[in-house]
Amino acid sequence: MGPDLKGVVGRSAGSAGGCTAAETNNYTTGAGNAALGCYWFNPFSNAVAGNTVTGQTNPAYNSALANDPELVRWFFQEVSTKQSSKLFVTDLVFNGELPWELGGGAVGWAAGAQFRRSFFSSNYNDLSNIDANPCIDTIVTGSTSCSVRNGPLMFLGTGENADLEGDVYAVFAEMALPITDDLQVQLAARFEDYGGETGSTVNPKASVRWQATDWLAFRASAGSTFRGPPLTQLTTSSVTALSFIGGAFRAIDIYGNPSLEPEKAKTYSAGAIFNLGSFKGSVDYWRFDFDNPIVAEPSGSMVNTMFPGGASTNCDQAAFAGLQSRFVFQGACSIATIARVRTYWSNGPAVKTSGVDVLADYDFGEVMGGRLRAGGSATYTIEYKVDPFSIGGVTVEKAFDAAGYLNYQLTATSLPQLKGSVFAEYTHGAHNLRWTVNYIGSYIDQRASIFAPNAVDGAIQPNGAKIDETWVHEIDYRWLAPWDVTVNLSIDNVFDAEPSFARLDLNYDPFTGSALGRTYKVSVKKKF
Repeated sequence: MGPDLKGVVGRSAGSAGGCTAAETNNYTTGAGNAALGCYWFNPFSNAVAGNTVTGQTNPAYNSALANDPELVRWFFQEVSTKQSSKLFVTDLVFNGELPWELGGGAVGWAAGAQFRRSFFSSNYNDLSNIDANPCIDTIVTGSTSCSVRNGPLMFLGTGENADLEGDVYAVFAEMALPITDDLQVQLAARFEDYGGETGSTVNPKASVRWQATDWLAFRASAGSTFRGPPLTQLTTSSVTALSFIGGAFRAIDIYGNPSLEPEKAKTYSAGAIFNLGSFKGSVDYWRFDFDNPIVAEPSGSMVNTMFPGGASTNCDQAAFAGLQSRFVFQGACSIATIARVRTYWSNGPAVKTSGVDVLADYDFGEVMGGRLRAGGSATYTIEYKVDPFSIGGVTVEKAFDAAGYLNYQLTATSLPQLKGSVFAEYTHGAHNLRWTVNYIGSYIDQRASIFAPNAVDGAIQPNGAKIDETWVHEIDYRWLAPWDVTVNLSIDNVFDAEPSFARLDLNYDPFTGSALGRTYKVSVKKKF
């Protein structure tokens, strides 16, 4: 190998500036000029003595062309992040009975207050702290002037230090109204104040239960719920993810949003409870109407809207100026030159979802000196309708129903319509054995662009257009041993089933499947 094929120039840690050909003047040995801290790096096989795994020697190895260990160590720098989260909660609760009664007895009440203080801190070492090293070459040249703050680690591994703190104040009140012995009503309300731009929220709830017969009861509820944004979503800093866009992986920067409002939902449910001796069960219909759900903006939809079919026809168009400003390009505006996509945590479009829950349990009584039970549960999602999503005055996602679909790079995640499990449990004295079968129904990958035309909804479905159903078996054994000792043994995925194939980076959908295969868990607990 001639000197002109020696590879690239490197500089050892602690040295400033780049290396020149004059500084790396020892071309015959490849060592470079150690006095100046400059070394040639030889990327070819004659710099490698042998296979470190098998121990086999490399017959082409040339010690004169080997890389200096100091240069190799310089390539592999330590990257560290230390994060901590703390929560302080104090509650004050009063309860009792009012001095008046209804047909079913005295009226019960409860009232109280709560204070929560959350803490979050994140500390990066200098190499991964984007404020200390904002540019790709800051650590070498000392320059902090660059058009894009990538940091020396490029896509991933960099971040900003954070020291966050937030307070939440809440008060609540509840009443239990026994209208008759068979008719019970509960009323409740809760107020929470997050302060700042997040503001406050008031949420009432009412529920009723009617014991129609000894074996049948009906129940219903209506109210509202809320979810406040966590501290990490209220900052102006960002985290970076990767997404496959335009034939390559691109950086997706997800920024916090101090203007986030609490996510709210109106909730409704109605159902029946059955108690027929050995059989117990329930059927419930539920519906949630979400307002201002807290979601990350959909980067994939932003790209597809800005570059329909990969074309650049929307570039520099006035109507798309707001959306285009979310992209950083390496060159002119095009899908091929995207370097980064800027997204935010936001209060997204309204969501309406509904479904049915079913529970069943049957006690077979005594069997061979022990007790046998069997049962199951299932959830069927009827709909999960999402309103249109607009960014920069442009609709990047049309309204869609996520139920039964993969929802790749959309605001909704994978949502098979049917999920459930059945079990059989046998208890004999101190021993308990339970077999559970978990089921996830099939669902559709609606990305028609990566399949044959009409493949998703037509008769022809290539591999991956339909993600197959999943059956996973689990065994759990518990022994209540002497001296207050409990022994547990669990085997997950008993038959070592593989996750269903999906056309994703991992060849399966991590939201519904696992690549761990059969796993074992043993635990021993002692009560004192």
